[in-house]
Amino acid sequence: MPMKTKIILFTLLLLTGVFKSSAQDDDKIDNLKISFFTKELDLSKQEAQEFWPIYNFHSEKYENLKDNKWRSIIKRLKKVDELSEEEANKLLEDYREYKLLRYQYREDFINELQEVISDKKIMQLKHAEYEFDKKLLEQYRSANKN
Repeated sequence: MPMKTKIILFTLLLLTGVFKSSAQDDDKIDNLKISFFTKELDLSKQEAQEFWPIYNFHSEKYENLKDNKWRSIIKRLKKVDELSEEEANKLLEDYREYKLLRYQYREDFINELQEVISDKKIMQLKHAEYEFDKKLLEQYRSANKN
């Protein structure tokens, strides 16, 4: 069995255990993410040292945007039928601003990453993020069926 397959299987086994413990879930998920991304991107030690501060900074920046802007938009969207035309206009402005900021944040992130990893590794990161989230969701669903 190829080493990459073994690593992915090991990661999946670890993910199964993540959902059985609630006290340290976030730390475990972060550690699994670090391991998974580092392996998937085949980051050298130097690349990893430069990559993770950028990744963490932008992840936090994006989460703050989501917390500060998106949650407000969602609350108002749930009551969209009750909004006046003026309130709907404001909601649309806020939505467009959120989408623009989100795009700008992603562009900044990619530009910074290009200084430390190749374009191919940036695209591998995008794929790894998708795969990691998909596996996490599958494990969550599987854990909640029982």
